Amino acid sequence: MILVHSGVTAGIEGFLIDVEVDIRPGLPGFEIVGLPSKTVRESRERVRSALLNSGFKFPAQKVIVNLAPAHYPKDGALFDLPIALGILAHQGVLPPSVFRHAIFAGELSLSGRLKRINGVLSLAKLAAASSLGFIFPAANASEAALIQGNRYYLADSLLHAIDILAGRAAPSLYPQGKLPKHQEWVGKEIKGQQLAKRALEIAAHGGHHIMLIGPPGVGKTLLATAARHLLPPLSHEEILVVNKIYEAAGVLGSQGSPITERPFRTPHHSISQAGLVGSKSGRPGEITLAHLGVLLLDEFPEFNQGALQGLREPLDHKKIQLSRAEHTITYPADFWLIATANPCPCGYFGSEVRLCTCSTRDINRYRRKLRGPLLDRFDIFTYLSPLTEQELRQATIPWPHRGTRGQNGKRQVPAATSEALDFLYQAQHKLELSVRGFEKTRKLAGTIAELDGDARIQTRHMAEALQYRFENYRYLFG
Repeated sequence: MILVHSGVTAGIEGFLIDVEVDIRPGLPGFEIVGLPSKTVRESRERVRSALLNSGFKFPAQKVIVNLAPAHYPKDGALFDLPIALGILAHQGVLPPSVFRHAIFAGELSLSGRLKRINGVLSLAKLAAASSLGFIFPAANASEAALIQGNRYYLADSLLHAIDILAGRAAPSLYPQGKLPKHQEWVGKEIKGQQLAKRALEIAAHGGHHIMLIGPPGVGKTLLATAARHLLPPLSHEEILVVNKIYEAAGVLGSQGSPITERPFRTPHHSISQAGLVGSKSGRPGEITLAHLGVLLLDEFPEFNQGALQGLREPLDHKKIQLSRAEHTITYPADFWLIATANPCPCGYFGSEVRLCTCSTRDINRYRRKLRGPLLDRFDIFTYLSPLTEQELRQATIPWPHRGTRGQNGKRQVPAATSEALDFLYQAQHKLELSVRGFEKTRKLAGTIAELDGDARIQTRHMAEALQYRFENYRYLFG
């Protein structure tokens, strides 16, 4: 029996899999056991053709492959390479000892070439944690640029992998550390809406979730889209995490460069709960794809209520746990939520320039879509009015100005003065703040104090935080 190390991904984490290959006398056959998926079972035909087309013989005996541990589901074509190598070791082409210190993963074409696979970053982290090397397809060179280490090797084909293990060939050129340069935003010139811009800058600095409310055409979506540039560039470790997520979702692209910008996801309001939170198959949803970036929910009240309620736990715990019959998958979900909404179905409730045509019944039905437990998780509510003639005529100012911290930095909320705390306690009584609302207001005031350069939270900071959180909220939603 020949043992070859490989791995499988669950969520964005890699798990070690032992590929055990045994060839015994008997009627010719090829069996794969150990809870393989249909894709894994199809490895039999790919491996058989790849061996024959690479100049090797396929054994006319009983071939049994066990993927251990047997109780864990296995999916993907990455077991092609370790299975083929195990068969060749049985035939004496390679000594079994060459498999002891590395993980092998790769999909074989019928010609024996190695094709791109998903999960390379997760498996590379697994290899490093297990003190093992890692041999994987050269087609994954773009992801290899993110990996730091000197025990990772790229192979073009089955024959190339054999020559590397036998010491007859060098691995393919390894593009370590050659990442695309971060692209600074040149900036659009957005007129007016100074209050909304201020609110977005505060929200970006402290990682506060924000809802932009106003009639159609006032710039809600434009400002929300531009606000992603308020966040600082991703660190190298964050780039790794983002690319692992997109690999797990199968949307990284076959030829594209690694993702080096913060994610910006804008799902359509018709998205299902599975599409937003994650599917039964374990594919990450839009919430996870927005990890370390921005999730923009445009026309927030139009989203399916079941999907929206699925936001509550990720907003609190910054992760998603998808429980299945066999196992539980955990995905990270630390994102900045920006939502936009009209104040009523026609969009002109409270407008000073156009009459609202909605009935009281229509408005009440619309407001019922915005349920309290979810709204309580927003920190800032900002109303955008149509621009005045003076604002339209004034010179435009480039916006936004990139921040230095972003929502993912660890920070200590500044202490508040006794006067500021007394002010907040009074507001808690009058506004009937929940415990969550009280704490979020204090943290929001701390962010405002930081931006103003104050070491402690003053009463004016607390008042501004309450204004963002409650004045527009109560005006629009009762």
